[in-house]
Amino acid sequence: MIEDNLYGSFQVSALVEELLENPAVKRLKNIHQGGGIFLVNPTLTLTRYEHSVGVMLLIQRLGGNELEQVAGLLHDISHTAFSHVTDYVFDHPGEDYHEEIYGRILSASGIPEILEKHGYTVQELTGQDFKILEQPLPDLCADRIDYSLRDLFYAGFITMKEIQRFLSSMTIHEGRIMITSLAQAKWIKKKYEILNLEYFGKQEHLYANERLTEILKYLFQKKVISKGDFEKDDIQLLNQIEADPVGKQRIEEIKRFKDYEEYTPGFSLKHRVIDPELYIDGKYSRLSDKG
Repeated sequence: MIEDNLYGSFQVSALVEELLENPAVKRLKNIHQGGGIFLVNPTLTLTRYEHSVGVMLLIQRLGGNELEQVAGLLHDISHTAFSHVTDYVFDHPGEDYHEEIYGRILSASGIPEILEKHGYTVQELTGQDFKILEQPLPDLCADRIDYSLRDLFYAGFITMKEIQRFLSSMTIHEGRIMITSLAQAKWIKKKYEILNLEYFGKQEHLYANERLTEILKYLFQKKVISKGDFEKDDIQLLNQIEADPVGKQRIEEIKRFKDYEEYTPGFSLKHRVIDPELYIDGKYSRLSDKG
């Protein structure tokens, strides 16, 4: 039985139970969803583990089969320390570094052997698209919905009642997540804008991630940290940073800095806009079709 703050209680399969005990999955408990945001706002400590479990449970709620649920649980298995901050360090504007290394991380994790024990091959996991799990923008998918609801909830932008109302409006049509209520489609579009502008785009959050990027680039160039160190977790890599005098000083500067209004961001975030698909009274449309 798994308890989730957003979705409630769920029974999970023996395969999922075993995967949850895998060290590569457990590592995600120490990977912050928001990169370095926790350095300036210690209350925002949401992890990749919580998100990954949430995606899996959302897929289960929507009727996804066991392999689809496993794909949801493992979709972020290769996320590096400090999440997307690593993309800025290695100049990946598409924020896809973790996708590039997914196959290698998965192969070395012991997870293929667990899958085989339960009757699956790793090729079944990596060799197909899971439509409920992932869709390109501007569509909705379990990954996008979970991180949106979870980040918005923990940052205080939405309530549990609003979440439940939205969840009840979801359906699966042609293998994809669609919304059965025009009002709820408008709601999630608006909240997604708030997430990007007022959470990801908040001055202190941008500041923390930009300064952390600079520190990591500096220490990487000085060979204080290696590329492989980014495959550790946040705690381990932060300890390495703070073991260096310059690194320690700069982390403390991030934590102490308060003049956010004077800060001008040096990089722009990935532009994200959603246009939910609707399936209302047996008819398909998009929110943008409604004017």
